[in-house]
Amino acid sequence: MKKTLYIIGLTFVVFLSSCSDNWLNQQPGGSSITQEQYQNMEGVLRGSVMGVYAMMYQYAGDHDVFGQRSIDMYGDFTCGDMALTTQNYGWFYRDELGQSYARRAYLWSYYYDIIRLTNKAINAAQKHIGKDGLLEVDTILDNAEMFFYYGEALAMRGWAYANLQKWFCYTPEQIASQGYSLTDYMSVPVYTEEVTETDTLIGAPLSSAEDVYTRAEEDIKAAIYYFDILEKEGMARTIKQEMNGDVARLNLAYLYLNKGDNDNAIKYAEEFINNTSHTLLPYSELLTTGFANIESNNWVWGQDVNVETTTALASFFGQVDVFSYSYAWAGDVKGIDELLYNSIKDKKWDARRYWFNNLYDAKKKYQYAPDGKFYSPVVKQKNNYKKVPSATELDRDWLCDNVYMRTELAYMIAAEAYCRKSDNANAQKYLLAITDQRAMPEKSTEYNAWKGTLSDNAILLEEIRYNWRVEFWGEGFGLQTFRRFGVVVNLGENHARSNKTPDPNAKSTLRQFTFEIPTGEQYYNPFLRSTTEMAVDPN
Repeated sequence: MKKTLYIIGLTFVVFLSSCSDNWLNQQPGGSSITQEQYQNMEGVLRGSVMGVYAMMYQYAGDHDVFGQRSIDMYGDFTCGDMALTTQNYGWFYRDELGQSYARRAYLWSYYYDIIRLTNKAINAAQKHIGKDGLLEVDTILDNAEMFFYYGEALAMRGWAYANLQKWFCYTPEQIASQGYSLTDYMSVPVYTEEVTETDTLIGAPLSSAEDVYTRAEEDIKAAIYYFDILEKEGMARTIKQEMNGDVARLNLAYLYLNKGDNDNAIKYAEEFINNTSHTLLPYSELLTTGFANIESNNWVWGQDVNVETTTALASFFGQVDVFSYSYAWAGDVKGIDELLYNSIKDKKWDARRYWFNNLYDAKKKYQYAPDGKFYSPVVKQKNNYKKVPSATELDRDWLCDNVYMRTELAYMIAAEAYCRKSDNANAQKYLLAITDQRAMPEKSTEYNAWKGTLSDNAILLEEIRYNWRVEFWGEGFGLQTFRRFGVVVNLGENHARSNKTPDPNAKSTLRQFTFEIPTGEQYYNPFLRSTTEMAVDPN
């Protein structure tokens, strides 16, 4: 059944992208079947939702384009936390230098394809039930399976809009610095189930940043409403790649953090923390999982990679893991920024230093590689390697799982939001919940001394920024941390890029960290031809 559902989903994905070139639709297009036929298809809601999840790991033609985890890498490269320390093949080389047309075109198409597919599912569910019955508890319970998938579709649409805001919209602070507010700064188009009902759709105008945020918030809140009712009755997702109440709350809390709404960020982060069965990764497992197993209890959302879904070399581990047959092993090493790594060492107590730079290599070819964080446990732990494995020893199955969100995210959201409200006590509580599991027991003196510095709000906020960069290295949170804190970063010498001091707010580099709407979209969407200027540059 699981295999069948993914095949159904992938069929929809292929349909959505079949008329694309370089990921951009070249002309206005609609469904090849009528809405009535679509609604009558057996299992359409389930198939559409599964199709959305399949898009999150879909291989799109090049070995650096493989869904969400490739997008995570783009962001970490762009902000400089991830470095292309050596390169032979060129994958991600352009991202190391800054954004490119191909990248923003792919991001735009990726998230709007997800929105298009979720709109179909949402519309089908609303027509089946009738909008007047969508909030009635009895109706929800009588159609439990359908409403669970309906909640998933809503949560995924909200997540997609939140991601478009992260990539294509300035931060609230940057918008304010240009003399605009969220209500008059134009961001990206919003498509809803009503808009996409017809086959004559040719585009939509830009919506304000506030309207895009509101669309995402309302979608995810509605999803939480359904999940809360149904999960209380014992319903649950079948795989961790699906949305549920925990994932929805984490996504909403993170949206609010990036929006600058600290009260709501705290509200949903604490709702997650106080009600979830997911735990923090303990110190005893810090160096043993390879961040490669979806069964880890701290993983809240991720992909279980199997022989049917692996994309082999075109995957996160196919690009990063030096214990797999990968581009990293063959010479395109993706490592932690040199100065960020040195800052971990300087802490003395922080065991996360052993996530990186531990392999013996006389030529230091693999220096700074994440050989203690992202690796194939099948190879590394079998022989307790202290060196790079030979070609015959490598993992050639590429079955390491993909992490999207884990429990630690909620604690970091709460820590930062409380700190920004000058509530140091609560900020420390959530930050230390993580660092208590990252401190080496034999370094308790150094760790206690570090904790003693956190009573100062400015120091505490800087340590929170440090922990965002270290704890979530390689997981796609680097660029938003960089943009949200607005701090100029000094980078080490292990980068291909020439600019070693990226500034998220300087006029000369502002566009580098906020993607422009693709020119193809501006050309083919007639509504954007007169409104794109503000979206690209408010000056």
